[in-house]
Amino acid sequence: MMIARTSVSIAALALCVSLVACSGGTEPPSGAEPTSSTSSTPAPDATAGGDPSDDSGGSAPDQPIAKVERAGHSGDPTVTAPPASTGDPVTYDDGVSVRIDDVSFSKETAQGPGSFPDREYARLTLTIDNDSAGPIDLGTSVLTLLDADGTAAVRVYAAEAETSDFAGSVAAGKTATATYAFAVPADSRDEVTLVVDFDGDHTSAVFRGGLD
Repeated sequence: MMIARTSVSIAALALCVSLVACSGGTEPPSGAEPTSSTSSTPAPDATAGGDPSDDSGGSAPDQPIAKVERAGHSGDPTVTAPPASTGDPVTYDDGVSVRIDDVSFSKETAQGPGSFPDREYARLTLTIDNDSAGPIDLGTSVLTLLDADGTAAVRVYAAEAETSDFAGSVAAGKTATATYAFAVPADSRDEVTLVVDFDGDHTSAVFRGGLD
C-alpha cells in the first residue's frame, strides 16, 4: 500500500511541473489585461489645449465680458479704445465716443406682481457721439453693470425709472442718448464696471469707478 501511494504522489508532482512549464512562467497570456500591480499613471491628454482660466471669449484686451455675437461680424472688432473712469468719455480713433451724462439714484415704489418695492437702483443716462465717417447701428446694444466682485447687476424696468434703450442707428455727425437702470444698493456704488457693447465694429466701451 505504501508503494502505491508513493507512486501516485510522484505522478501528481510530475503533472504539476509539466503544467507550469507549458504555461511559459508567470507571463500573462497574450491579450490579457495587466493586473493592478503593473498599471501606471496615464499619460497626459495630448488633445487638451488652451488655458482653462482664459474666459475672454475672443475679446480684445480690457474687455471684461465677451462681445455679443452679431450677424455679419464673425471676427474681432477692428476699432478699439482704452477704458475710462465713470466721469470721462471712452474715445475711439475713428471719432466715436461714449460718455455717462448723468447718474441718479432712487428706490422702486411700484406694487403688485413683478414689482420690487424699496429696491434701490441707479439710473444712468449715456450718450454716443458719432463723429466717424458713417452711421452706427445701435439696434443690438447691450449694457452690463458689474459690481466689485464681477457680478452683473439686474436691469430695472420699472415704469418710474423711465428707461429707454439705444435703438435704430445714429448717423455720422449725430448723437444718440439712452437711459438704463440697474439694481445697485447704496453700499455697492463705489466700485463698478459699466460695459457698453453697442455694435460689432467697436470694442465695448468700458467705464470703471464709482457712481455718484
